[in-house]
Amino acid sequence: MYLNENEKQQISKEIENLEKQSSAELVAVMAKQVSSYKFETIAITLLITVIVSLFTLIFENDSQRLFQMQTISFIFFYFVFFKFNKTLLLVLPKSYKYEKASIYANKQFSSLGLHKTDTKQAIMFFVSLDEKYVEIITDSMIKEKITDSYWQDIVDEFVKDVKNDNLKSGYIKAIKACNEVLIKNFPIQENDKNELPNDVIKL
Repeated sequence: MYLNENEKQQISKEIENLEKQSSAELVAVMAKQVSSYKFETIAITLLITVIVSLFTLIFENDSQRLFQMQTISFIFFYFVFFKFNKTLLLVLPKSYKYEKASIYANKQFSSLGLHKTDTKQAIMFFVSLDEKYVEIITDSMIKEKITDSYWQDIVDEFVKDVKNDNLKSGYIKAIKACNEVLIKNFPIQENDKNELPNDVIKL
C-alpha cells in the first residue's frame, strides 16, 4: 500500500495549496511498521510453547518427548512470527499496537524537528501501515485554538481509507477536511515562509 510518485505529488500539491492560504505547516509522514516487535515475538512464542507443553503432559509422561515438543514448538512459532511479521500483529491487542504507534509517532514529531518552527504551527499527519494506525499531532499554537478532539473525526475517516488500502485518498481527504478551520484560525501572513517540506516523508 505504498504511495507511488504520482500519488505523493498529489498529496504534496494538496499541502501546498492549503499553505498558500494558511500559515500552518503540514507534514505527511508514513511508516511501514513502528517496531520490530522482537520482545513480543519471543514472549508470545514462549507462551505458546508453555501451552503446548501443558497439552503434551496430558498425553505424554516422557521428559524426552516433552523436551522435543517444546523445542519444535518454539522454533516453529518463532520462525512463523519472525518471518511473517503480520501474523504477530494479528495476535497482539489493538490497544497495545496503537500505544506503541503513538509513542513512535510523537518521537518522530520531535526527531523530524517539527517542534522547531518559528510559528509553532506544525501539523503532522502520521500513518503506520502495518498497524493500521493514524494520528494527527499538532504543535503548541495549533493546540491553543484547535483542541485535539477536533482531529478525531478526521482520524477515524483516515483509518477507514488505510484499512481499505487507499492511503492517497486518506491523506487528501484529511488535509481537505481541515482546510476551513486552519484558514480561519491561521490565515496566511505577509511574511510567511515555508519552514517544512511538503513532500511525503517515508520513514
